[in-house]
Amino acid sequence: MNAILENLSEIQRKIVTDTEGAVLVLAGAGSGKTRVLTHRVAYIVSEKGVPGWNILAITFTNKATAEMRERLNVLLGPDNGVWISTFHSFSASILRKFADHIGFRQNFSIYDETDSKRVIAKAMRELHIENQGLKEAMREHIGKAKNAGMDPDEYFSEINALTEYAEDIRRIYERYNELLLSSNAMDFDDLLHRMKELLMNSEEALGYCKRRFRYIHVDEFQDTNKVQYDIVKLIAGADGNIFVVGDDDQSIYGWRGAEIGNILNFDKEFPNAKVYKLVENYRSTEEILDAANKLISFNSARHEKSLVALRGKGAKVNYFTAYNDLQENEWVVDKIRFLISHYGYRKRDIAILVRAASLTRGFENALAKARLTYRVLGGIKFYDRKEIQDVVAYMRMVSNNADSEAVARIINVPSRGIGEATATRLYDYSREKGMSSLDALLSDDINSELPASVVKKLMPFKELASDLISHSYMPLGDFTEYLIEKVDFERYYTSTGSEEDNARWDNIKEFLSDVKQFEEKEQGATLETFLQTVSLVRDDDEEDFDRDKVTVATMHAVKGLEFKAVFIVGMEEGTFPSSHSLKAGPDEMEEERRVMYVAITRAKDRLFITNANRRFKFKHVEACLPSRFIEESKGAEDVSPYALHGMRSDYVNGLKPRPDYMNYAKKPSPVIPRIPKPAPVSTKDISGFTVGAAVVHPRYGEGKILSLSGAGKDVTATISFADLGIKKFVLQLAPLTLKK
Repeated sequence: MNAILENLSEIQRKIVTDTEGAVLVLAGAGSGKTRVLTHRVAYIVSEKGVPGWNILAITFTNKATAEMRERLNVLLGPDNGVWISTFHSFSASILRKFADHIGFRQNFSIYDETDSKRVIAKAMRELHIENQGLKEAMREHIGKAKNAGMDPDEYFSEINALTEYAEDIRRIYERYNELLLSSNAMDFDDLLHRMKELLMNSEEALGYCKRRFRYIHVDEFQDTNKVQYDIVKLIAGADGNIFVVGDDDQSIYGWRGAEIGNILNFDKEFPNAKVYKLVENYRSTEEILDAANKLISFNSARHEKSLVALRGKGAKVNYFTAYNDLQENEWVVDKIRFLISHYGYRKRDIAILVRAASLTRGFENALAKARLTYRVLGGIKFYDRKEIQDVVAYMRMVSNNADSEAVARIINVPSRGIGEATATRLYDYSREKGMSSLDALLSDDINSELPASVVKKLMPFKELASDLISHSYMPLGDFTEYLIEKVDFERYYTSTGSEEDNARWDNIKEFLSDVKQFEEKEQGATLETFLQTVSLVRDDDEEDFDRDKVTVATMHAVKGLEFKAVFIVGMEEGTFPSSHSLKAGPDEMEEERRVMYVAITRAKDRLFITNANRRFKFKHVEACLPSRFIEESKGAEDVSPYALHGMRSDYVNGLKPRPDYMNYAKKPSPVIPRIPKPAPVSTKDISGFTVGAAVVHPRYGEGKILSLSGAGKDVTATISFADLGIKKFVLQLAPLTLKK
C-alpha cells in the first residue's frame, strides 16, 4: 500500500484518494480531520504528480498552519511548495502583489483595533458627529459590514429600518475608508473585504489565483464568513477542485460573522459535490461522546451524524450541583487535587471551562488558595502590549511614509515635549497640503509655514524619523536593534525605577529576540514581511502549553484543544445558555448548544459538569435554575423552558436540590449574608439638570433630558440615549454629569 495511505481507516482512504471536483467532509470532533487533509495534499503531490506550487491549504489560525506545514514536511519534505496559510495571511500576500489594482501601494500598513478606533474618532470629528454611543459601536458596525462584503451604501440599506443613526453610520464608514486609503492602510477586516474586491474587479489578479491554485483546501469550513466563502468560490470557479472540511456541530462563531449556512448548503452551491462523514472519534471515551451526541441531537440545523468512540466506555460523566458558587469553586479544586494525587494527572491535563469570562475569578482564587498554578486563556497578548506596539509603530512609520496613525502614536513616545496642540498643528497642516503627516514633517516648507515655536518642538522627532529612515537599508535585526537604541527605550523604561517599567524593557528585549529569530527562519526577511507577520498574529498563537498549569478558559478559547479531564462549570439558565440567547431566536440557542458540544468534546477521559443553586452576582445573591443543557446531555425527552421549570419547581421554592444531584463531596458551607452598607447621604447639586439639558452617563454615553418628575431627593429624569432608547434615573443617585 502507498505509504501515504498507511494507517488510515477505510473512510479516510476514500477521502484522501477522491481528489477531483468539490468535496465536503463532515468531520466530527476528534475524528482526525487534519490528518485527512494533510494526507490528501500529500497524495495529490506524490501520486498525481501535481506540483505543490499549485495547491492551496487555508486554515484559521497560525497554530493550525504550523501544524499542517510540519506534517507535510514529514510526508513530502520541507521544500514541497504547498501554500499553507490563514485566510488573512493569504489575502494579505495576494493584496501586496496586486495592491495598485485597488488604489493601494504594496507597502500598505495593517491597522489593529486601536488604530481603527483612532481613525473612527478622526472621521467623526471631521464630520462633526458627536455621539459617544455611536463612537463605541462603530468598530462593530464596520467589522460586521466588511465581513458581510457590504460597502457603506449597501450597509446603510441593511440597517436603515433598524436605527435612526443609519445615515451617520454610512457617512462615518465611508470617511473611515477614505482615511485608511489616504494612509495606505487596511484594517484587519479589509484583508478579506479588499481581497474579494480585488478578485471581482481585477481579471489579472483572479486569473493569477485560478492558474496558480488548481486544488483548494479549506480547514474549519464551518467558521467561514460570507466574504471568505466568496473568495474561495471566486478562485475555485464552478468546476474547480475545492475540498472543504469542517463540522457544523462546532460552528460557534456566529457572533463574529461565521455563516453556518456555508457548510449546511455546500452541496447545494456545488450540486456535484461528494459528501463524506468522519464520525470515528479517537479522542474521547464512549460516556463522554454519549453526552455530546444526546445534547447536539436537540439542534435541527445540522447534518445528521453521531460520534462513535474507538476508546471504550470510560468513566461516567460526573454531574454535581453545589449549594452556592463558593462550594462549586471548592468542589472543583478538590476534584483536581484528587485527580493529581490519585490518578497521576498533571495540571496541564486539566481544564476548567466557563461560558462567561466573569466566572473565572472564583476558580482562580480557589486554585491560588490550593497553590495550584494555572493559566487563563485570553489575557493581554505579547504583541498587544503598549511598549511592543510603540516599537512596531516606529517600524511602520519607516516602512510606510503614509501611515499617519503610526506617527500619531509615537510622536511623543518617549516624551519629547510635543503636546496635543503641537501635534494637531502638524496634522492640520498636512491635511491642508494633501500630504501624510510624516511627509509634511520632513518637507522643507514646514520651517517657513508653521510658527517657529511649533517647528522647534517638532524638530527632535523630525531628526529622529529622518535618521531611522536613512538607516532602513540595514538588515532587519540590525535595524530593529538600531531603532531601539536610537529611540532610547532603555533609558525611558529603566530610569523610573518602576518594576512595571523594567518589565516593559524586558519585553522590548524579548521582541528584539523575536525579530532576529524571524530573520533567521525567513529567507530574505524584510521590514515589510515582518510587519505583516506581526499584524496577523492571532489570539491563539501565543498561549504557552508547555508549562504545567491548570487551564482556566472560556469555551470559545479552547476550540481545537483537548484535555484528559474537563470541568464545565456555571451551568445555569441565563449564564449557559446565556441570557441573550434566552431572549433571542432559535438560531442563537442552537449556537449556544454547539458551544456546549465543543466544550464536552474537549474531554478525553473524564468530564465533570457543575452548577450552583445560588450565585453571587452584582452585589447580591441570586437563585439559579440548572441549565437545560444538563438534562439534554443526559438524553431527557422534554427540556422545553416550561417543562424545565415544571420539573424544577423545587429549585425555585427553597432551592433544594433534586435527589439525582445529591452527590455532594461535603456538606454545604454556611452562607454568611452580605449586609450592604447604608448609602451615603447625597449632597449632589441637581439644579442644572433641566429639560433639554445634555448629560453624560459613564456607561450609556451622552443623552438628553426629556422630562422631570418628583421633588427633592426623588427627582427623576427621563433621558434619551443614542442607540439605547429612553431610560429613567433618580438624579441624586445616578452617576450623571452635565455635558460641558
